[in-house]
Amino acid sequence: MKIILVEGITDANLVRYIYSKISSEYHFNDFVAPRGRTNLKVVTFENKKHHKLQIINLKGQDNLTDTLKLILKPREAVISKIGILIDADQDFQQSENEVKKAISSSTIDIKKISYFLTPNNKDLGNLETLLLSSLAKTDIPQLQCFEEYKKCLTESILDIEKRAIDKHEVEAYIKFSQKPRNRNQAQFSFFDNVGDTGLWDLSKKEFQPLIKFVESIFN
Repeated sequence: MKIILVEGITDANLVRYIYSKISSEYHFNDFVAPRGRTNLKVVTFENKKHHKLQIINLKGQDNLTDTLKLILKPREAVISKIGILIDADQDFQQSENEVKKAISSSTIDIKKISYFLTPNNKDLGNLETLLLSSLAKTDIPQLQCFEEYKKCLTESILDIEKRAIDKHEVEAYIKFSQKPRNRNQAQFSFFDNVGDTGLWDLSKKEFQPLIKFVESIFN
């Protein structure tokens, strides 16, 4: 069994999207979530073609320790690889220390576990930071407009959270793209019921570190 733990649903869908590009035989919808159990503390996406691959949506970094201890530790004998995908946020060292602490307390063989802190496993930020860094903003009208909005927000609101601004900037890019079928939430921006949205170009260098990480777990 090879499993990637992610912080939220958008991360899960990005991993599904990356997986779909690894091979022509793979598809975004190979991973399916359980039906009728949305109140679960974490959500496991099972792969219907390759049953040894899973993505677990932690629904928040706070659930990492319990997921490792209570869900994965009892299954350790059948697990060969575990990947952990967590935001670096505003303190890379603290975020990394929290991940290491969770791994250590789980008592799972550390040789089976690797981790990646978004955006690129070395800088501060999160998934939105990664997504925005891949865009040529000067060529995207709605993001040029957003610059004025962002300037107004940061000058008018004390201690506004950068993550909140980044999230809304990503949403502005999606909502006002030339593909009206796309919703404004990032989790729906990779693949929808029509197919690949084409909003994100995985060939961009900004995605390469994360792609290599996902491939290292699932290959």
